Amino acid sequence: MKEASNTVVDLSAFSSRRAQPESPPPDPEANSAAKDRKPQALSAALSLRMRAWEDGTRLFPAVIAVAAIVFGVAVQKAPEAAMPAAAAIGALFVLGKRAKLALVAAVLGVDLLLNGSVRLSPEIWLLLALAVAAIAAPRRIVPALVHPPRWIWVLALALAIACRAAALLLPDAYKTISIIIGMPLTAYLGCGLARHLAMGDARLLTWGEQGLVPVTRDLLLGRITSGMLHDLAQPLNVISMANGNLGYIVEQLDIDPRNKADLTDRIARIATHTETAAYILGLFRGFGRDGNRELSTLNVRSALERALAATKSSVRHHGVTVELAGDALDHLVPAHHGALEMMAVAALLNSFATFVGPDGEKSKGLVRVIARLGPASLTISVQCFDEAGAPVAGPMLDHATHWLVEHVALAAAGDFRCYHRVGNGTRFVIRLGRDDI
Repeated sequence: MKEASNTVVDLSAFSSRRAQPESPPPDPEANSAAKDRKPQALSAALSLRMRAWEDGTRLFPAVIAVAAIVFGVAVQKAPEAAMPAAAAIGALFVLGKRAKLALVAAVLGVDLLLNGSVRLSPEIWLLLALAVAAIAAPRRIVPALVHPPRWIWVLALALAIACRAAALLLPDAYKTISIIIGMPLTAYLGCGLARHLAMGDARLLTWGEQGLVPVTRDLLLGRITSGMLHDLAQPLNVISMANGNLGYIVEQLDIDPRNKADLTDRIARIATHTETAAYILGLFRGFGRDGNRELSTLNVRSALERALAATKSSVRHHGVTVELAGDALDHLVPAHHGALEMMAVAALLNSFATFVGPDGEKSKGLVRVIARLGPASLTISVQCFDEAGAPVAGPMLDHATHWLVEHVALAAAGDFRCYHRVGNGTRFVIRLGRDDI
């Protein structure tokens, strides 16, 4: 049967080929045009490849790695080259290029083994130590490292400039000391500068484990949803009105009391679910907007409760409890209620992800949200704890969301930070300036 089937297929293909009309004789002009198109297609493919190299994200870290190697090898004859080499190592650390850092460390190590005079240079040893530390350092410290108080950057820059000036002006005895002091500072400045430059091209950063695509999808999905909410509200209103009319009709019917009670119960359940859907719809429509609500309701408690209501579905199980505490829950934030809600949603989404593993395994715990009122600012901390009460380290907040929410905080004259610390778990800190003083 199998051979017969194959034969039929072959015959049908043959008959279809026979049924086709004979092709016209080749046209010389068409052949010449086809030959002309081949070089054009080749040049187009080459231009696309060259554009990919021009816009590629591998060239920027590769150049930084080459700079670190060149300046590191040149340290023996020019000790001042140690500071730009340290800045390059810091930049590679922020960009997460462990392989390139390993290459830099390997070249410096081979240089130390083959060149005996280099071993007397403390700068090369410090460069090698910085490269090894950058390889071994966990990625979770990057957010805290590149989000210090703003005066830290100014202080680090001033000290690095002072060390560089001292290396040029002071005698050789103090020159080495100033360079050694300035190298960690320059590496730190390299971290901040690389991240700042990478924000101009999001592809230079990892932006999370799955890249920028999930964040873009969520962003566009939110914009699409905001346009569909009105269309969704219309059928919900029709269902609610029809359910009310149905309840009125059932009350007027002269039927068996048991059947009447059953119908009334079903109508009540429909009304309950309709009200729940309307409440969820209201959360969508009012998310991040202060609206025209009563000013007395625009306090910290209402912003946090709305954020909890909008994010509780992300937990997907009931083993996680949320605790709201602090002396600032009733503090009014009419000007920044929407911004506080958005920042709280970002912190809670990441916190709830702590209790759902990558394989879907669920764990129990507590999310503690504490709002404290300071003399000049309002501080809200969000932290996760396991069943035993120990702090839990959650997943890192992706760079894109962190960057966007950070700018929301800046627009509200506030601050949004994420801390990953060993033994203290993951902690989010939201600060807003008080407008009542």
